[in-house]
This record gives sequence, structure tokens and C-alpha cells, in this order.
Amino acid sequence: EHNLDWFPRMRAMSLVSSDADGEQNEIRNLQEKLESTMKLVSNLSGQLTELKDQMTEQRKQKQRIGLLGHPQHMNVNPQQPA
Repeated sequence: EHNLDWFPRMRAMSLVSSDADGEQNEIRNLQEKLESTMKLVSNLSGQLTELKDQMTEQRKQKQRIGLLGHPQHMNVNPQQPA
């Protein structure tokens, strides 16, 4: 009769389970990548905060030096030759 309706045609139990396993593996891989990316972003965020704090401290130090340095320049005797 050439009737092949009995043939599973990509519906075999082994194919179904391997598809589900493949999807589970893909989800697990994506979760691992997401966790890794989140750790990296957190680390970079901490580094940026640290750099910002360092820059703020450097500005404060430069301002202090500038405030201390200006009065010395003002005390220079203009009559003395350079």
C-alpha cells in the first residue's frame, strides 16, 4: 500500500528528548554568560567608582596646592630682577 504514516518523521522519543536537552543546555549556557556579564559589569562599575574617587581626590589636592601656591607668588617683590 506504500502507506508510511506509521513512520515517526522527526517525532521519535529520542529526538524529542535530545531537543529538550539541547534547549536546556542552551538556557544553561545563556545563564552562565549572563552571570559572567553581570560580574564583569559589577567589577567595571566598582573600578569606575574608584577612578572617580581618585580623580576627586586629585582635584582636591591640586586645589589645596593652588591655594597654598598663590600667596607665595603674590609675595614676590616686583622690584627684584628676574
